[in-house]
Amino acid sequence: MNMTVPSWVGKVEELDATAFNRLARSSNVPILLYIGAPWCPPCTTMGPAVEKAAEDFGGHVRVVKVNAATDSQLLNSLKVAAVPMIVLYGEYGRELGRYLGNLSAREISRWVRTKFSQEQQEAYALVS
Repeated sequence: MNMTVPSWVGKVEELDATAFNRLARSSNVPILLYIGAPWCPPCTTMGPAVEKAAEDFGGHVRVVKVNAATDSQLLNSLKVAAVPMIVLYGEYGRELGRYLGNLSAREISRWVRTKFSQEQQEAYALVS
């Protein structure tokens, strides 16, 4: 059986507003959206934590980021007023939660797990 691993597994994809909206509406895999900016000191420390979390999630959660400095239209539509922020989406773009502030990779993983029911954790293989 030939199983191809998607190119996004274990990585953080940088998307623009159009690509993110298209992905969020069509994905059957949970999406963690990281919103940061190059001028934001907490974002410079959270960026590597998000990358580590993406590695840890493997193919169970797709991790994407948008640049707050260049995607103001998306920020307005999501009602994001400050960064860094993470937003978790379930299947087909249903928002499950958002967190404003700096987190470590371990804290990001823990926060994501708290947003899923036990059944969802098992379905997405997020049970520790």
